[in-house]
Amino acid sequence: MFFHAADWDQAIQIAINQHWRCAVLDFLMPALSDSFFLWIMSVLGLIFVARKQNACLALALALGLGIGAADLTCSLIKENTQRARPYKSVPKTWYRDDGHWMQRPDTLPAAASGSSYPSAHAANAAAAVWILCAVQRMRWAWVVPVMIGYSRVYLGKHFPVDVMAGWATGLAVALVFLPCYELAANFARSRWMRYRLRT
Repeated sequence: MFFHAADWDQAIQIAINQHWRCAVLDFLMPALSDSFFLWIMSVLGLIFVARKQNACLALALALGLGIGAADLTCSLIKENTQRARPYKSVPKTWYRDDGHWMQRPDTLPAAASGSSYPSAHAANAAAAVWILCAVQRMRWAWVVPVMIGYSRVYLGKHFPVDVMAGWATGLAVALVFLPCYELAANFARSRWMRYRLRT
């Protein structure tokens, strides 16, 4: 395994997952952590931006490529770090299995490896929001990656460091794809203007 959880990292994970729990969060966190939620938020953001921008297709392409690249980058990093997830390594961690909450027994041996670092959910959300914010100032949208990151720790899927690394990965990927969006957007606008001039 590439690294173990630092004391502070594990302490925050235990606090969020085991101590700061309530019925509302037990219901809300799985929904926020569902990949469907990210795609819905991306579509809503796309619709919001499309009302003020002509390059809707370019933005949709940038979002799709950005999220896909962030996910792929995380997969490649996971293969090299092999960090065990909290619900497979930290005693008494709460997690969901088949729609039901369960708690890891403290008698089970910790898994030697896994796919915890970095969080692809956090990376995908950060990439999508960064692209949307670069196109249209929507600072409120940053609450989405924060909530998704918190949900991953709450669900016992990741340590806080995994989430932070996911955010950093998503931002890095988005910065690569933003110039591609600008080129595609300029191309789309020029084609639209030519079309308008002909009619």
